[in-house]
Amino acid sequence: MLSMLFLVVLSALGMFLVSVPVGTGESASRHHRAVVARNMARAGANAAIARFPVQGGGGSPYVRRIPVGPNVTGRYSVTSRKIAAENGSGFEEYELVSVGGVTDLPEGDVRVVARVRFGPERGLPRARIVRWEETVPR
Repeated sequence: MLSMLFLVVLSALGMFLVSVPVGTGESASRHHRAVVARNMARAGANAAIARFPVQGGGGSPYVRRIPVGPNVTGRYSVTSRKIAAENGSGFEEYELVSVGGVTDLPEGDVRVVARVRFGPERGLPRARIVRWEETVPR
């Protein structure tokens, strides 16, 4: 009887130890920073696309830093360049490169490369995303 009780107690203790998460705090924080970096890269590309009538294809980066938590600041840097212009139609193609990251995690930068076609559509200027490619560090 005593050995059965001892076996039940050890089994319960073993199940408890297996179910306790190990290292959750650090991995959750790293995952949060990786998600922030990805969202910052996407936000940078979308902000650049929204600014197209004003921005043009300068070449100097558009940089923004945004606090996203008590100790976390996200950042993005976007550069754009004109890669093609269609004669007569008024359309131009641009390539945007947006790099998003977190200030204290430099190796976790995410890159978004987008090709955008900008020009008049039904009389109004419009930006259309032709290609969207995300590169995430492993």
